Amino acid sequence: MSLSQIEKETVIQFDESTNVATVYTASLIFMKSLKRAGYIPSKKNDGGWWFKVPINELNIGKNNNEKSKIS
Repeated sequence: MSLSQIEKETVIQFDESTNVATVYTASLIFMKSLKRAGYIPSKKNDGGWWFKVPINELNIGKNNNEKSKIS
């Protein structure tokens, strides 16, 4: 089954009780970016991949001048 462009979502979930984010993506492009950054999927199925990423390695936003490990 092939997903449409709108279905290829990426969701980053974390809270203040832990320093690890769960990243779910159905995007092949973003999955490859995470794997290039050294992350291995903790779970996968036909529709997507789940990764565990330390929140201090996430860079969310456009105004940060430092290069993110995840690009």
